[in-house]
Amino acid sequence: MFKTMLLAAALIPAAASAYTLPLHADDVSGNERAMTFVHNAGIQAEGKDIGVRRRASDSNWPWLKTDGADAKTLNNWIVYGKKVHAMGAGTIVGCWRNAPENVPGSYNADYEAKKFAGGGNHIWILQDDGVTALYAHMQPGSIPAAICPHNAKLFTGTNGHGGSPDIEDEVKVTNGAHVSEGQFLGLVGNSGASKGGPHLHVHMEKGGKPVVMKFSRGLTTSFTGGKASLNGPWAALTGKALPNADILFWPPRPVGTYTFNGTPGADYQAFFDHMSDSGMLPDIVTCKNNGATYNANWIPAKGEWRSHHGMNAATAAAKQALYTGQGFKRTSSYTCGSVTVAVWRK
Repeated sequence: MFKTMLLAAALIPAAASAYTLPLHADDVSGNERAMTFVHNAGIQAEGKDIGVRRRASDSNWPWLKTDGADAKTLNNWIVYGKKVHAMGAGTIVGCWRNAPENVPGSYNADYEAKKFAGGGNHIWILQDDGVTALYAHMQPGSIPAAICPHNAKLFTGTNGHGGSPDIEDEVKVTNGAHVSEGQFLGLVGNSGASKGGPHLHVHMEKGGKPVVMKFSRGLTTSFTGGKASLNGPWAALTGKALPNADILFWPPRPVGTYTFNGTPGADYQAFFDHMSDSGMLPDIVTCKNNGATYNANWIPAKGEWRSHHGMNAATAAAKQALYTGQGFKRTSSYTCGSVTVAVWRK
């Protein structure tokens, strides 16, 4: 039997002076979550290597799309081909876009011969705040030519493998394009110093020192021992850095209008928290079979709001009295059997 839940949320404001996560939830399916590997030394000490896993069970989160798939085939990796977005606005100061990729488990021969950079297909962005960010290991040709003028496959010499904190001369860009926060930069690949499998490397630096990356939105949960539930508990970043621990993270969705139907009642709170964290509010919410499933239309959040689901009649009446007394107006209410879900706004 579905357990009645009395839960609420209000607008979660985006934190000031924080960045956007480089992956978006639109590119991560319902049973997938991103995972970070922690760097712990040098200029990349605050950097992250990002992959994506899928939940087979709470204690089994594979890297590959299907069980038993060949790990040497790049397209079998869940993270391969995920879109990469700019964490902050800035100017392109270095890039490379057509380097060949590695077969997982080994390095490309041209990489070993130092014919291109350790970042493989990568982008250096001097952000408008004076911090430099690196995005590395992307797919050949996926970085748009409009933001990366270097179209050669290999360097003219064998001066590769350098990089952070210095940008190789061959990848430097003069009068580079300006990109906006959230702009598409390329696709996750397996180029350069990416032997173990496809992933996205990101880090920030300034003045030869690593910079902590803080993010305005996104949810995290512990992944200790390789175990986690899709339902968390999820904690909002709201201007904090990703924890230096084994975690999964759920990036936000771009703010917009969305409709989701048939969300199981057991999953609704976690999804509700994700959408709220993404900067949206439930406009109209309905339910079926005593809250076994929920349908919801989401819109960009504006003003104050409250929402509860899984309410019995007495609780629904009490919340209505409480919120109307605080100046809220109930803008959506639906009862399915003995359960009510409602939204109040002002």
